Amino acid sequence: MSNEITRTAIDEFKSMWTAGMENIYKACKIYAKAIDENSEMKDLFRESFPQICAQTWTRIENAGRGQMHYALLCDTSPVAEKLRKLPFSDQEKAIDVGFEVLTDNGDVLKVKPENLTRNLINQVFAKNHIRDIAAQRAYREGQKIVVKLNHDKPSDLWKIKGQNLIVIAPTMFTRQQLLNILQDIG
Repeated sequence: MSNEITRTAIDEFKSMWTAGMENIYKACKIYAKAIDENSEMKDLFRESFPQICAQTWTRIENAGRGQMHYALLCDTSPVAEKLRKLPFSDQEKAIDVGFEVLTDNGDVLKVKPENLTRNLINQVFAKNHIRDIAAQRAYREGQKIVVKLNHDKPSDLWKIKGQNLIVIAPTMFTRQQLLNILQDIG
């Protein structure tokens, strides 16, 4: 296949994709405006497109109101879930520019959302905001402490003495572990 044919196919795809995304964004704005003018429109839209699930309708409304970047409409990645919780301006900046990410050796890299691993997602995102470099450093130090504590744990974290549970070292129990302990106590 010649480079010219390949380039033409890529350019055509890019053009169509961009136009499609722009039209989806326009459709989101139409939906938001229509339901603002008449709340019954929400049900009429949903009845007209039963193949669109409730979660997607919420995303369409958020994109139409400018509360969510339209590029996140169809993205089901873990990073997209975190991005949707951010203000629109932070979403747009992350999608366009990426994030500053602190590395193991202290370097700071710019990383696009699609390149974040699960561990980096946890490092970069707090519950409802993006951590700056200082907060990422603190997060990383906290993770080191957790690893050290797990490494230094005594082998017997707890024991049962009669009708009592004696916790020897800081530990966490799952629901099932607690049920098993209560059965053992009797």
